[in-house]
Amino acid sequence: MPSLFRSLRAKTLVIFACLPLFILAACGNSSTTTTGGGSSPSNPNANVTLTVGGKLDTESKILTKIYTLALRDAGFKVNEKAAFGNNTIVFSGIKSGAIDLYPEFTATGLDALKKTSSLDDAKDYQTVKDGFKQQFQIDWLDYAPLNDTYAVCVQQGNSLGLKTISDLASKAKQVTFDLPSDSTYVFDYLKPKYNLTLNSFKDVHKVDYTIGFKEVSGGQAQANFCYSTDGGITTNKLTVLADDQHAFPAYHPAPIVRASVLSKSPDIATALNALAPKLTTQTSLDLQQQVAKNMNNNMSQNQAIYQAAKAWLQNQGLCKKSGCANS
Repeated sequence: MPSLFRSLRAKTLVIFACLPLFILAACGNSSTTTTGGGSSPSNPNANVTLTVGGKLDTESKILTKIYTLALRDAGFKVNEKAAFGNNTIVFSGIKSGAIDLYPEFTATGLDALKKTSSLDDAKDYQTVKDGFKQQFQIDWLDYAPLNDTYAVCVQQGNSLGLKTISDLASKAKQVTFDLPSDSTYVFDYLKPKYNLTLNSFKDVHKVDYTIGFKEVSGGQAQANFCYSTDGGITTNKLTVLADDQHAFPAYHPAPIVRASVLSKSPDIATALNALAPKLTTQTSLDLQQQVAKNMNNNMSQNQAIYQAAKAWLQNQGLCKKSGCANS
């Protein structure tokens, strides 16, 4: 089972009965806005209002903002409800109609369907796409290569030459490994493919998640348990070992949209699918780093996310009208 930290990052979905609509409507944050971008009387999308929700972690807030701006640029009127709530609340929200769409992750979708990963990204995506449409009347649009999954981090240019988890397994007796005490479950994934257990290593430090980054950066440990799009990777000049045997399930983000909403306009899919191939793991790391820099320049988090998302969209040629002019 994922750790408490993983739960806070909203990657493990526990489905409860739908919360009352009036409770869901109160979720989100004070940045909720209703704005159209790039719309005109001749643009039929100007008559369509969408409510875009999102989860609580920074990465999800960035994705929510990117979806919002892209849809406004296509002419839609958008109510943005960033930080709408945790997994339970956002999933209940889309089912009840309190929100129309939000960024979800493939392995989280498997949890919703009570299915386990095949460890084949395309098969898992098709499973959630088919299952959500059948059970919930919710469509999955194209998924991004961005993969916010479990990972093992090491120093860039580390002295052991570790580049893959197979390398780690072959040199485990030379490695001190850091992981939180509530994250030993990571070896449930690693043992079948790499034959790695806690006893495989020279030593194991059970430390706070953030301390693991600092110890590996400082040389007190050679590897630590991390998440592949954690901003601490860049900050501490670490790198993620390639999961060459594909032990970890993939968490690829994709917009999920109620089918009744998607039927209003094919441009919803057109605008959001254009984003998918450009949203890579490195993109997420770069955007999170930019948000942190913006906040260091005395911006609020909401404004920092908007500025980072706007600049990225414009750089990618994905915000050509006036959608990016509205935060």
